[in-house]
Formats: sequence, structure tokens, C-alpha cells
Amino acid sequence: MEGFFETKHGVVAWNDELQSVMMEWNGFAYGEEFQTILMKGAELLHKKKGSKVLMDTRNGAAIKAEDKAWIGEIFVKKAYESGLRQIALVQPRSVVAKLSINRTVEGLGTLPYLQENFSDWDEAVNWLSASSPKLQVIG
Repeated sequence: MEGFFETKHGVVAWNDELQSVMMEWNGFAYGEEFQTILMKGAELLHKKKGSKVLMDTRNGAAIKAEDKAWIGEIFVKKAYESGLRQIALVQPRSVVAKLSINRTVEGLGTLPYLQENFSDWDEAVNWLSASSPKLQVIG
């Protein structure tokens, strides 16, 4: 896995095998740090001409209201423009964090990309792997 960006509360990396950006959350990031982690993920997706993200929030925390608004107003569009078409989200172990993330996603309405939530890491990886676009041979 190729590292790209890291802070105390998050890591953004590229996984060649999955052809996916990997984002791992660790604890409570908010405001500029939270937004930077997500934007670095979008930047790496664009740089690698990727379309998939595996977001690991198992060790994540609740999302602040301002960050929820920022995701809806800024991030969804930026991620889509960067190439995002599929995101597999491995949900937090913390019930409070899981509820917060679920409320955030539900509050976004219809997304321009496909998102699935998983409680199991392997299921998330399998879903991303199985949904790789197939090249069509025409002729």
C-alpha cells in the first residue's frame, strides 16, 4: 500500500490490488483536519485516476454538525469530480459514531456515486473487488 497523507486521526493511501483509495479514521477529527483528510482522499483519487474508496471508520468518532454540512455542500461534489463512483464504508465499532455517520449519509440525500456500508472489512473489500468495471470488447 502506497502512503499518501497521514495525521494523528487519519491515513490516506493507495491500494494497488484494489485499485482504490484507502482512508482510515482514528478517533475524533473535526474541522480543518477532518476536511483535509477527505480532500486528500479526493486528490489521490484524481491523481491515480481511480473511482473507488474504501473508508475504514471502525476506530472513527462522531461527526460534528459543521463537518456534516461541509460534506454535503463541498465534499460530495469534489469527490465525484475527482472520479469517485463507489465507496465502501466500514462502519465504526462505537454505536454513537455509527449513528452519527449513518445520519450524515442519510442527510446527504441522493449521492452521485454508489455507497454501501459494511460492518465487516472483508465484505467491504469483496464488494469493491467484485464491482470492478469490466472492459468491453467491441467488434
